[in-house]
Amino acid sequence: MAFEYERQLTKLMHINIRTEKHGDQDVTAVDLSLRYTASNQSLAMLSPTLKSSLYEKEDTPQQEVNPDVDHLTVVKNPKMGRIKWEEKYEHARFVFHIGASGKEDVKSADATAGKLVIDPKQGGTVVYDYQVSLYPSDTDLAKMAGKLNQEVFITLDPEGGEAEDVKDKADTGKGANEIAEQLKAANSRGGGRTKKQLAIVE
Repeated sequence: MAFEYERQLTKLMHINIRTEKHGDQDVTAVDLSLRYTASNQSLAMLSPTLKSSLYEKEDTPQQEVNPDVDHLTVVKNPKMGRIKWEEKYEHARFVFHIGASGKEDVKSADATAGKLVIDPKQGGTVVYDYQVSLYPSDTDLAKMAGKLNQEVFITLDPEGGEAEDVKDKADTGKGANEIAEQLKAANSRGGGRTKKQLAIVE
């Protein structure tokens, strides 16, 4: 079982741009902090018993009219807070969907997903915060940077495999340093973004 979903709205919370050494070559790496909100039914993708461990039925007369034993909406231990899920997925398939045609999508068949945090909410909603790391072209980096603090459609498949139409893309777009400077400039101008929402590591 694994944390996965297909083309679901997910908020891009944070972008971290860094440089890794691959031999003698400097390679641009990006960490995306993402937030996905779903029904607590989704907890089954992590463990078949997780939902019943975190939720229970509401003890009200209205609840008695719903015979569904799986209709659990009350967080059992709200003071427990957010829960870290210690699992890491390497060589995951990741798609950052842009537009309806799919031609502008950012795709990776070798992403790393992890740092998953589960936040169970009263009423039966679960918020998942997690991180995806990948090595985008400069062009794809610019596309993702333009979606900061917005909801986009995301596909995450930890089983990996080649993403559709994954291509070797030449870095003909703006360089990572230039993109970072533009993000910093946007941050300083405001635009609804704060320093806490955006960290650039050059």
